[in-house]
Amino acid sequence: MELGGKSPAIIFEDADLETAVAQTQFSIQFNSGQVGSANSRIYVHESVAKKFVELFREKFAAAQMGDPLDPATTHGPQIDLLQYNRIMKYLDIGEKDGILSLGGDANDGFFVRPTIFEGVAEDSRLMLEEVFGPVVAINTFSTETEAIEKANNSEFGLYAAVFTKDIDRAIRLAKALDAGTVGVNCTSPTNAKDTAFGGFKMSGNGREGLLYSLDGFLETKSILIKTGRL
Repeated sequence: MELGGKSPAIIFEDADLETAVAQTQFSIQFNSGQVGSANSRIYVHESVAKKFVELFREKFAAAQMGDPLDPATTHGPQIDLLQYNRIMKYLDIGEKDGILSLGGDANDGFFVRPTIFEGVAEDSRLMLEEVFGPVVAINTFSTETEAIEKANNSEFGLYAAVFTKDIDRAIRLAKALDAGTVGVNCTSPTNAKDTAFGGFKMSGNGREGLLYSLDGFLETKSILIKTGRL
């Protein structure tokens, strides 16, 4: 039920930045950002933030907007006028609460260019509410504890991602993050079809996925039998 999200990705200083950039930019640009599990918040360790943003901006800006039926197109329009206008409101919020470093309105039909905001206040509506478009906020962190606190500062809990070469740290983060799915060195839309998919908090109730989905079609009966003397 529901499955809304404001999914965070955490990039540590030891991460493979090329891989982290490729996966996180695809996550928020895929389907023009109209995916509940898209990593719309990215937290990067302050020591590698400049390099990460440079690489992310370059790859994000390379999206080719156009007719979705054209094989050369990699970025289509938003689904309708209602959603387009909703995203426009969040772009205004982002420009007031942070720094627009890429993208914005394409001024061409329902297209919104891949958009990056930096330095957005954690209590901004852009950080707290689901935009459902190709809009990402990139902020920094200095400690593992800070990264967890910022990532969990959301009413949603659908998907989270951690990029690090330290498997012990990855497991600590996976346990600490409030998300129904946590990707380590990968992010949405990556999923495993034989695992449960669903969210915590306002991201919904229940799970789906192969055998888990069958539960929704079953009627469970409890049979109690007492043996021996009554």
